[in-house]
Amino acid sequence: MNFLEKAALTFGLTVAGVTLVYRYVLSDEQREAVREAEMYVSDATQEITDSISPLVNGGPTHASEKASYAANRERTKEQWEALGY
Repeated sequence: MNFLEKAALTFGLTVAGVTLVYRYVLSDEQREAVREAEMYVSDATQEITDSISPLVNGGPTHASEKASYAANRERTKEQWEALGY
């Protein structure tokens, strides 16, 4: 067996084992805990992806957006003052 065959066999056996344990060994409460952990990891991964995607894609960063908001706020304040408010 070459490396890929061993890796595929190992992966398949691992998935089958985890599926059997999940289905026949865990209680309902334990399954719910596994689902909650999966949701927690999924949400955390999504938050991390959202926070670093501008850096990866070359888009605006949080700091540059914050600076843009501050400049816009100042410009709006000046416009209101020019109108007499």
